[in-house]
Amino acid sequence: MSHTTLMLDVRGTAVELRRAGPGAPLLYLHGGGGDSEWLPVFDRWAEHFTVYHPSHPGFGKSGGLEHIDGIEDLVFHYVDVIAALGLQGPPHVVGQSFGGWVAAEIAQRYPQLVQRLVLIDAAGLWLDEAPMAEMFGTEPQELAKLLFYDQQHPLAVAMSSITDFTQLPEEMILNQLKAMEALAKVAWNPYFHNPKLERRLDRITAPTLVVWGRQDGLIPLAHGERYASRIPGARLAVIDKCGHLPVIEQPDKVGELVTAFLR
Repeated sequence: MSHTTLMLDVRGTAVELRRAGPGAPLLYLHGGGGDSEWLPVFDRWAEHFTVYHPSHPGFGKSGGLEHIDGIEDLVFHYVDVIAALGLQGPPHVVGQSFGGWVAAEIAQRYPQLVQRLVLIDAAGLWLDEAPMAEMFGTEPQELAKLLFYDQQHPLAVAMSSITDFTQLPEEMILNQLKAMEALAKVAWNPYFHNPKLERRLDRITAPTLVVWGRQDGLIPLAHGERYASRIPGARLAVIDKCGHLPVIEQPDKVGELVTAFLR
């Protein structure tokens, strides 16, 4: 299914937005990389829902990074994005990794804005016994091992083959640096979590599905178990032979799980 890309004006900030499909609104909040472009799994969801896929401030063509200093700023940003979409009712909110953290923060602060919630290998929590691996400054080859169960996946192979950044196209390098800057403004310190989030998860009223890749080397499965235990009525679905990016590594499985839950 073809999607359209447009620039949305959100209180004076330009937001790059991809959109496709009919039906109830599904707002997808992307992670730090890999899922920030349109993926085949979104086409599957667009058969049943209107999928809205905005780029975070500082990613793609979205502006507004100068106004972001922490997770709270990002939550306010997405409250404004939801308002600017002019929806008839609250959207389903699906977030992966960094986007899953943002989704959880929206759902606990503004429960009335979320119809149903799906957290996919979400950041946001800190577990002393199972800390999230280091992402900033990690070489692409090592990052590929953390992100993918299948090291022969085309994206894992591409990451592992990067030994000299100067060989990459300039635009690709600039986009990656820009994305890392955007992530760091929210997730550098404290590292990819909000110390207050866990005790507030019981404020979430949306029916919630937590999806996790069993072999996630970046954010261990224990984080998914903690989310599912702290959010009232949440269900945990674990995908085997899958790392940190189910929407890329197991698109059929995650597509089916999320569609069934939201419908």
